[in-house]
Amino acid sequence: MAKKKPYTDEQIARISQNPYTHSVTPNRVSFTVEFKKFFAEQTKIPGMTTKKIFLAAGYEPDWFSKGSLDSIRYEILKEASSPEGFKPTRGLSSAEKTALFARKDLAKQNTDASMKELQDRIVHLERQIEFLKKISHIRNQAKKDQIP
Repeated sequence: MAKKKPYTDEQIARISQNPYTHSVTPNRVSFTVEFKKFFAEQTKIPGMTTKKIFLAAGYEPDWFSKGSLDSIRYEILKEASSPEGFKPTRGLSSAEKTALFARKDLAKQNTDASMKELQDRIVHLERQIEFLKKISHIRNQAKKDQIP
């Protein structure tokens, strides 16, 4: 959920340690499908407010504005009642990004990227040369036409 006042580094660290957190940035928290299911189940219990549910899930509800809490509740319950059900959060979590980066062969990636960049540059330069040739030809024709 996006917010106006950014989370502090301490808040980000604590939020990211929660198993219900998919990812967190200074302005946004994305929740896992498990959290959404937990949240929807908790709303069926009489007297369970959004703040109480967040507290039960291990979050500090005071870190979220009233508007954010209301919006999170609305979106989760809307997803729960949709025919598709809960959708996983788009993108990779922080842990998944770290694991993916660790698996990459950076030396090969840099070589492949460099080769692609050089090939693109060659094509661009060839197009520029063709354009300059055409301009030169047009200018030469114009000069020939002007001389009697």
